Amino acid sequence: MGIERRMALYSNIEQIRGRPLVAYVTGTRPGATAKISSDAIGELLRQLDALPADATCLDLLLASNGGDPLVAWRMVSHIRERVDHFAVLVPQAAFSAATLIALGADEIVMHRYGNLGPIDPQITSVRRSGDEGPATQTAFGSEDAAAFLDFARNTVGLTDQGQLVRVFELLCSEVGAVPIGVAARSTQLSLSMGEKLLRMHMASDAEAQQARNIAEALNKTFQAHGYPLSRTEAEQMGLKVIRPEPDLEGLISAVWQDIEAELNTREPFNPTSELASSGAAAALFGPAPQVNIPAGLPPEVQQQVLQNVLQKLEVVMVPPVDYTLVLALMESARWASRFEMRGVINAQRLPSSELRVTSVQKSACWRSTDQLIAGGGRGADGADHGATDGPSGEP
Repeated sequence: MGIERRMALYSNIEQIRGRPLVAYVTGTRPGATAKISSDAIGELLRQLDALPADATCLDLLLASNGGDPLVAWRMVSHIRERVDHFAVLVPQAAFSAATLIALGADEIVMHRYGNLGPIDPQITSVRRSGDEGPATQTAFGSEDAAAFLDFARNTVGLTDQGQLVRVFELLCSEVGAVPIGVAARSTQLSLSMGEKLLRMHMASDAEAQQARNIAEALNKTFQAHGYPLSRTEAEQMGLKVIRPEPDLEGLISAVWQDIEAELNTREPFNPTSELASSGAAAALFGPAPQVNIPAGLPPEVQQQVLQNVLQKLEVVMVPPVDYTLVLALMESARWASRFEMRGVINAQRLPSSELRVTSVQKSACWRSTDQLIAGGGRGADGADHGATDGPSGEP
């Protein structure tokens, strides 16, 4: 497993497809998720610059739960400025903004387990109960607001305009009037971008209405933002889906399985678990001190004895434990980089046996090929590729 093996797999896919391949994946590891964001643009441009000079076609192997739709638009625009024909390979999930990227491709090569998803944008509203109350977050889209009002009219049976106004006021009080407006505008933006991306390769007048219908269906038809759209459904919708031959599908699977292992997607990131697996922190999980209090003592005396004992016990301290999270990959047979977040986990065990664990992020940046293969040094262009707005991590 690792980057060297994947580079060989990328070369094999390129031989079958007869064109260069770039892979872009954002992580879905619980506790350390990532999303499509503007930091990846620079890495994509390096990949495009590294293509053979006579390359006119490109495959993008894409797996992501989504992110910034404007970044999706930028990626497709940059790719189409460099090559004439563009295809997306989907090994598993390519949701939300990743689906937008796929819409901009001339063809979508979907693994049997591949999924696309709706492109309806989700807005997060942050509300606070009173001046000092806790903040709560609510994720919703404009379709949620419309469904709520539709429920009030058609299911509850409210027909009086005054009643419907009060229902709308209740909705505004829950999520905020401005976020509802942002959600409505974002929906229009998503619909417009979806149609424009499709029109990049559905250019004839006869295909214009079909592009509009596909964009509207992906924006409004499905009842959940995370709905997994299979390749059969994608075909029925009118998308240009290609079913790979067994050899190609096997290579796509091999790449994806190796990337899953690299991103460690099956094991949630938990600082306490990281401590437990580190020999340096073994003392935290050793036997807890035992306190024997004679039976029959009055409760107030028992409490006093316990307090005296606890005061004499020491806090267990351990050295900081380093962690590294891989949040995203941008790779090809010519160039590879990954977005890494590095930090330390500090912990102590109190006399009461309570663990206090904190994590501190030390760096977050793209690291390039020779850093990954040689295990250190600068990037192939002589620098770390820092990113101030990189993939979101949750250490």
